[in-house]
Amino acid sequence: MTQASLFRMLDLHEEIERERQRPGGRLFVSDYNGGHPFVADYLGPLADTPPHRLTDVTRYAALDEDHALRAKIARLHSRWDGVAIGPEQVIPAAGSSGLLGTFCTWLRLTGVRRVHYLPPVYYKFAYFFRQFGIEPVPVSPLHAHQPGFTAELPDERSVLLLTDPLWYTGRPVPAGLLARIAEWQLATGSTVFVDGTFQYLRWDGGRREESAALPADLTLRLVCPTKSLSIHGYRCAHLITPAALREPLAELHLNLHGDATAADRLFAHRAADLMLDGEGNRRLIEHVRANHRRLLAGGALLADSPVDTGYFLFARPAAPADRLLALDQRHFELTGHEGFVRINLLNEPALEGLRTLGILGTIGTPGTNTRGALSAG
Repeated sequence: MTQASLFRMLDLHEEIERERQRPGGRLFVSDYNGGHPFVADYLGPLADTPPHRLTDVTRYAALDEDHALRAKIARLHSRWDGVAIGPEQVIPAAGSSGLLGTFCTWLRLTGVRRVHYLPPVYYKFAYFFRQFGIEPVPVSPLHAHQPGFTAELPDERSVLLLTDPLWYTGRPVPAGLLARIAEWQLATGSTVFVDGTFQYLRWDGGRREESAALPADLTLRLVCPTKSLSIHGYRCAHLITPAALREPLAELHLNLHGDATAADRLFAHRAADLMLDGEGNRRLIEHVRANHRRLLAGGALLADSPVDTGYFLFARPAAPADRLLALDQRHFELTGHEGFVRINLLNEPALEGLRTLGILGTIGTPGTNTRGALSAG
């Protein structure tokens, strides 16, 4: 695997986007949107009250100046992850994409020209690396959950990017690997950026994220409450940073992107309140798991990978491939999973379409379902 494969992956995503936007296209089963019965409950007053009745919309939202929000986010992570997080480590923002752009801009401005990474990474990293002339260097040709995986970490101070969990397949980075990375950070003084956009969606009900234990003064971690609640129409995310980096990164972010909307600020508070509540997003997770069981029982799949978190499944549909628009192994710098695609377990039309097309595709082909065949990933 080379940097060329990462940029090829970006090209493939752009091809998917072009076809997705054409009317009357194939059934898109790898989409990014949500859909669940709990939206109104999760929104609370925002579900039926205009923002101007909840806050002063004549003023800028000043998200980063909202010290109560930063304190609430810090309290949330301290409680869920069991590590001490303070407001001086939190940058709230309107969405994760802007924070990714800020981080990559900061790399460029501070003279970083090479970034190591654990595959896979979100395609927007590839976009920024190509635009900014940053060389991406994979530390393994395999993903962390694959048999035979080993990470060749550089023996010098570096920047390492990792995604936890591996969102397309719903698998967290193994705790043992994170422990090794923590030791490497302390030995080399290296910075780690954790793209934790899909964290806090664990199917087993657990709340602690293992990447929270990485050295606080050497680690940045991106968290996205809109993903945790699957309400993507609001823009809400935050970055947990070393205290020494908070002010320069917050200043850079504000100058690059401006402020959030009043509605997004209200939602950021609402999301933090919900996740601090005893139930959190439990109903959403149970809904995802029920959809997963329904998909498996409906004869829609020929094979599937284990899934522990999130609302994406990586599986081989029974439906003819030419009837589907989907992200396959090429879109994640992956090999060894021919015919597997990412399936959004919150996309009801896609789930029903996969079931219907799967039944049609397997008529007269008994014994083709090999669910569970990829227990090793």
